[in-house]
Amino acid sequence: MHIKRSMVVTCAAVGLAGAMLAGGFAAAQDYPSRPVKVIVPFPPGGPVDLLARALGEGFKTRTGQTFVVENRPGGNTIIAANACKNAEPDGYTFCILTASTISLNPYLYANLTYNVERDLAPVSNLVFTQQVMLLHPSVPANTLADLLKYAKANPGKLNFGSFGVGGDSHLVFEWLKAKAGVSMTHIPYGGAAPAMVAFLRGDVHLMYPVGAPAVLERVRSGQAKAIAVADGTPNPNLPNVPSFSKAGLPPYDAKTWFGAFAPSRTPKPIVENLSGHLTAVLKSTAFHDRFVKLGGFDPVGNTPDAFRAFIAVDAKRGEELVKLSGVKLTQ
Repeated sequence: MHIKRSMVVTCAAVGLAGAMLAGGFAAAQDYPSRPVKVIVPFPPGGPVDLLARALGEGFKTRTGQTFVVENRPGGNTIIAANACKNAEPDGYTFCILTASTISLNPYLYANLTYNVERDLAPVSNLVFTQQVMLLHPSVPANTLADLLKYAKANPGKLNFGSFGVGGDSHLVFEWLKAKAGVSMTHIPYGGAAPAMVAFLRGDVHLMYPVGAPAVLERVRSGQAKAIAVADGTPNPNLPNVPSFSKAGLPPYDAKTWFGAFAPSRTPKPIVENLSGHLTAVLKSTAFHDRFVKLGGFDPVGNTPDAFRAFIAVDAKRGEELVKLSGVKLTQ
């Protein structure tokens, strides 16, 4: 009797799993049948917001359905990650999250309100950004080597601005301070825009933003000096700017990236369907002309499994960077 009851329970469980899988495939065949909401962890008008809207244009061309962008800034991208985690797992909500969200926050925060592996399903790595370290013209140095000599001769005189405590724009300078043995003061701002305003005003000596068109224009106009780029992310618009290793430091090949994630219980066939659409848009000529030629983004586009494998490697980089910085945060 006990064996028969166990067999009935097992068969029922298998049947339920099969029904759920079949339901996922059926839903994927009809997907998308209505607009898709995209949660973005930054305010409107920034590069990631523009990325989401550009992806939406390509998505509409392919599917006839639009993206509805919902901006959920703040909390070092934690607010957006939680919104994604708690969304209905039906494929009609996904989010664009960052290297900070996935590879840094789990090591920065003791009691993080989301779990990367448990709560978020990787969809596709969307883009890498071309990173450039900027130096204000008021500082008497033109190269990274010159800057480090100046910093050692003038301990504490230099400062650097970041887009917020604990993000890439902050921790890369903590890495630089530790590796080069220099002292600089951190001044955090509530995003890229106010940090750039402070930099142009001369309140901030150093910044490490992405190589967006506006940054390149600041360099060309003499409002900023480009003194370093990350190893492994050459910027074709700044061919004479060395990487960290070429400037005599250990390699710093960490890449800032933005990827698409869905709530964890989203059916796998729908996740794969969405990934395929996003990858096709990223590899299209229209997207290439809009973003690659402007020097802001390097499109990627890959499968959920490939993205998951990349995250596992990148998380080790994030853990090392956080430990080196000594930064610990509370929510």
